[in-house]
Amino acid sequence: MNGVKRENWKTKALCRVVWIISALALAVYPLRHVALGVDLWDGGYNYANFRYNSLAYMDSMWYFATWLANQTGSLLMKLPFGDTMLGMNCYTGLIVSALGVVSYLFSVKRLRVPAPLAFAGVFAAEALCWAPTAALYNYLTYLFLLGGVCLLYEGLTKDRMGYLAAAGVLLGLNVGNRFSNLAQTGLILAVWAYGVFDKKTAKKVLQQTGACVLGYLAAFLLFLLGISLKYGFGAYASGVLRLFQMTRDASDYTPLHMLGGIPRAFAQAEMTYWAKRFLLFLAAALAVCLPWPSRGAKWKKTACVLLGAGFFLWLKGKGFSYPDAAFYDAVYGPCVILLEILTVFCVCRVFLPGVSKEERLLSLLLLLVVYVTSLGGNNAIYASLNNGFFVFPAFFGLAWKFGRESRHILAFPVKCVLAVSALFALVSCARFGRAFVYEKAAGGRDLTAQVTGAPVLEGMKTGPENAENLSGLYGYLEREQLLDRECILFGGIPGVSYYMGLAPAMNIWSDLASYGTEVMERDLAAVEEKAKASGVCPLVILERGCADYAAGTGEASFTDAQAEPKFRMLLAYMDRQGYELAYLNEGFAVYVGAGRGLSEEAFLPGAQCRGH
Repeated sequence: MNGVKRENWKTKALCRVVWIISALALAVYPLRHVALGVDLWDGGYNYANFRYNSLAYMDSMWYFATWLANQTGSLLMKLPFGDTMLGMNCYTGLIVSALGVVSYLFSVKRLRVPAPLAFAGVFAAEALCWAPTAALYNYLTYLFLLGGVCLLYEGLTKDRMGYLAAAGVLLGLNVGNRFSNLAQTGLILAVWAYGVFDKKTAKKVLQQTGACVLGYLAAFLLFLLGISLKYGFGAYASGVLRLFQMTRDASDYTPLHMLGGIPRAFAQAEMTYWAKRFLLFLAAALAVCLPWPSRGAKWKKTACVLLGAGFFLWLKGKGFSYPDAAFYDAVYGPCVILLEILTVFCVCRVFLPGVSKEERLLSLLLLLVVYVTSLGGNNAIYASLNNGFFVFPAFFGLAWKFGRESRHILAFPVKCVLAVSALFALVSCARFGRAFVYEKAAGGRDLTAQVTGAPVLEGMKTGPENAENLSGLYGYLEREQLLDRECILFGGIPGVSYYMGLAPAMNIWSDLASYGTEVMERDLAAVEEKAKASGVCPLVILERGCADYAAGTGEASFTDAQAEPKFRMLLAYMDRQGYELAYLNEGFAVYVGAGRGLSEEAFLPGAQCRGH
């Protein structure tokens, strides 16, 4: 007996060591690219919002709609090395680390997913984090959602009202991270559905619903009270109500468009092409197993495995995973197909007989997380791919359990489809996670150069052209002592505010569709009044293509129909204020209001801004 106890102790100790090592690996992996990429879009934009975190600099709509995320980012900037992008990348990356570790431990300890499968699922989720970690309104949302879903599962399966109330608290607070997280109230469906699965009384379901709702309302109302006491009653409401008006100019934020994001991705011609091939593979495997089901199981399984290996190689040869691993297409096809298979699998597990109530609940939660995540933003299925922390390890665990329990030969083709799709997605995610760095959305290439001069970018590497342009811009601003000015930016370059240390005079991403023309007209009028009073105009910095368009020497690539009218509005303002072109390189153009304290040599000869 002592020998058995000793062996059990050794086994448990080994398991703990494996868990610790795996958790540490998942905690470190999100930090692999912290020194790579100087993104002019979302990365720099969010850090600018953290640095200039007040209504004096930010549009009230986004300030209140993402308040908790912005306050968190602002707090991180006060930590050691928080005044550099490298330091902030480390701090925000640790939130992804927390997501990975919590997901791994919950999957192994509570969902009983085999540790290797849980590790593979969380690894895939971390590798798929395409959005920069600076976007805390995403990653804090995912962290609160993960905690809420875990507590919801625990509260329902263990009948703990406290857990259900705590789940409500996390989801209620999540509205502070991003107002559109209101859509996560849809998770209440899990409470009602589990009442059916577990044959609970209506009274019990109402009690559980009440616990969730009370926790949710308590957290949200406490958040709202704090905001109201600080900024005035009605300030929050007036800010976020503009989100509903915004859909006039930004159609991709309408509820119908967001609801249809995932179905549209599934219905794309390219995705239907691959889906049909998976169905053909399933049909071929069924054709192997169907004749005389009770005979030759070993040979039929061997044939299916060989068929699956051949199908895997065929997918690879046909470009199912895009060769360029630093671009989204490297994972888009494999992961969208995996989500399609997950959807069908989980729907079957919810409704088919013979499935335990816990599995039904877990399958429903997977579906809810996948589809709720896509609501509230304009990234559709990309948002769901970005938030696989609960989904992937739990799905792998459910698939593994199905594989163990389904002994009939006709279930084996389904197992093969699950295995091929999961394996291909894992390989694709590993490639993508190694190569992809978010830089101006498309993914950075040749990130070997450093920006010189700008203190906030010390230790960061980017592409040679981007480094040269940013170095030249900072050198000019420093030389002409313009680093204390406010700025107006246009052309998809909001990160310039953070990198150059220039406070925004108005919305720093003014060419976004969500920033309406009426709001920009109002803000420009306020900027003009301030300039008249102080005698100092903010710098106007344009992306080079926009500068060429303004000078009549090129065509600008505007992101949407609203961008050009807003740009003409900006040019008219610059004409009225006598702006002149003062600096130009391949990436940026700097315009300074005439007679604003610069020497004649500071301006480029004969370069003046055209307003029309």
